[in-house]
Amino acid sequence: MIPQSPEIQQRILQAELDSVEENLEVLRAQGKEISRAMEKGLVKRQLNLEAKLENITYQIENRKDDTVDFRLMGIDHLYVDESHRFKNLTFTTRHDRVAGLGNAEGSQRALNMLFALRTIQDRTGKDLGATFLSGTTISNSLTELYLLFKYLRPNELERQGINTFDAWAAIFAKKSIDYEFSVTNEIVQKERFRYFIKVPELAAFYAEITDYRSAEDIGIDRPVKNEILHNIPPTPDQQEFIQKLVEFAKTGKGEILGRAPLSESEEKAKMLIATDYARKMSLDMRLIDPVKYGDHVDNKASHVAKMVSDYYTKFKDHKATQFVFSDLGTYKPGEWNPCSEIKRKLVDDYGIPAHEIRFIQEAKTDKARKTMIKDMNEGKIRVLFGSTEMLGTGVNAQKRCVAIHHLDAPWVRHEVA
Repeated sequence: MIPQSPEIQQRILQAELDSVEENLEVLRAQGKEISRAMEKGLVKRQLNLEAKLENITYQIENRKDDTVDFRLMGIDHLYVDESHRFKNLTFTTRHDRVAGLGNAEGSQRALNMLFALRTIQDRTGKDLGATFLSGTTISNSLTELYLLFKYLRPNELERQGINTFDAWAAIFAKKSIDYEFSVTNEIVQKERFRYFIKVPELAAFYAEITDYRSAEDIGIDRPVKNEILHNIPPTPDQQEFIQKLVEFAKTGKGEILGRAPLSESEEKAKMLIATDYARKMSLDMRLIDPVKYGDHVDNKASHVAKMVSDYYTKFKDHKATQFVFSDLGTYKPGEWNPCSEIKRKLVDDYGIPAHEIRFIQEAKTDKARKTMIKDMNEGKIRVLFGSTEMLGTGVNAQKRCVAIHHLDAPWVRHEVA
């Protein structure tokens, strides 16, 4: 919400543009060895950065004297909780065919964080000014480790002559080519960064800025996790739809899924669309078409409702509580969704009082949220539904908890603490 200094933005974006232009020169010098898509991607990034720089130059030239930005506020340190939310930072690479590197363009949220950090670091001239806190500093890709250094150790990277991701990867990472099964069960060749090299040096570099504590180190009193994976056979509708998904993944024909033909941009995201449909299908067919598909005794909602009811009955004297997480079928008042459907089954089929089943989305204010958490800890609320974002962080409502149910696989990790 705080505007960033235009001068800082200009300097960082200019450095990114210089890196892109340098990569373009190298690629064009390679002649036939480069792909048209590789060059096109860098040119597009070049144009986007040039447009951003033009806009910032205009802001600087037309700035009013009373404009207050982050640099003028004199902030000298940032504490960034859940810092993994800022891992999608922009970077430049020529490894366009390597899988698993993430989105090189990054997010605006992460870029704003970089602007703020550079403002503080420029003032001190040192790699100081931020404390990142996270339970998953590195979760998905090798680039996340480089981006941590880009945020927190810019001077040290420059001292080592590492100005881009490619320079860092050339020192600390190794590519390999492997064969994997695609979603259509075909064998495809994949190139990935799978190995770290010079591990002692990299570990020492990382340890300079990292302090690690496990739950055992600091004596957190918590039960040992008893993880149960429930294998629910697909319903007849799901079995039929799985075959349609495989055919769609092969052909890209949207009509197979009962939707309009794919546009040019959608064609490029075909597998992402297939993944989205697969996630919805596995949770409840009504997420795909609430008219065409109906309830089924063997769908996930029916199984979860039975399981929640069993725990409710077994630990009734304890007034035990349960959490139900879903990132896809989140609660929306007045609209069908899997969470509301599970509540309906719990009330209608198992006789659990409706006021004991709540949704975290119902708490619209901090006061209402605190009241809901208090009622969970006292056993007045027995089942609480929510998404990873709203229920998964900072919800201290676990005093009577006996079970946590996950309806779908979240994109990011969460913890009830």
